[in-house]
Amino acid sequence: MRKELLNGTPIPYHLNIDDLKTLMASAEMKDFSLACEALSYHQDPQAYAIMKSCLDNKDKYRRLYILKTIFRHAQAKELAPFLEEAIASDDFLFVSNGLLAAADYHITISESLLFSAAMRHLPKLDMELCALKSTDATESNYQKLTELFEKSITSSQKEILSGILTQKYLPTKARDLFDIFSKDASPKARLYAVHIGKAYGFDIAPLATDTDGHVRKAAQEK
Repeated sequence: MRKELLNGTPIPYHLNIDDLKTLMASAEMKDFSLACEALSYHQDPQAYAIMKSCLDNKDKYRRLYILKTIFRHAQAKELAPFLEEAIASDDFLFVSNGLLAAADYHITISESLLFSAAMRHLPKLDMELCALKSTDATESNYQKLTELFEKSITSSQKEILSGILTQKYLPTKARDLFDIFSKDASPKARLYAVHIGKAYGFDIAPLATDTDGHVRKAAQEK
């Protein structure tokens, strides 16, 4: 859903494309950002072309704002190399927004790059991990995802990775995932263990006395 305000200023969706192009050329970053927001919702080839012309802007913050907004255009799927360059960057702002764009707009990019970025930046990642939903369900990727899961720290990371693993690798890896999740320190992961255990007939009795109330309740429910 499109937002109506940017830092308290109305986004000028009412302006025509020529006026937005002029606004985008402003020396003020605020004007540029407002123009990007408006142009990103103009489903017109000219609007896309204007935004695309800024991919190599010398100002990194303008390139970053393009990265955040241009993939609202369906044509932007052709910009996978731009997205991959961002994700491979040493600048975490580009890595983060590149991963979020890949996840939100379902852009197909290199799986090896996705896993490399996830491993490299894991302590800082949250919703960015959703980009891994696009990876193929292969044995190699399963090993990489479980490694990420074991190394993850936050409850949110555990929940996202648990969801990806269960979505892609059941029933084949049901026993393995049940064992991994049921022993994990995160209640979110242990909840996934309860659901898997019930679905595939594994022993969830220990989870019925779990230290977390939500896990206990889920395990005790018939």
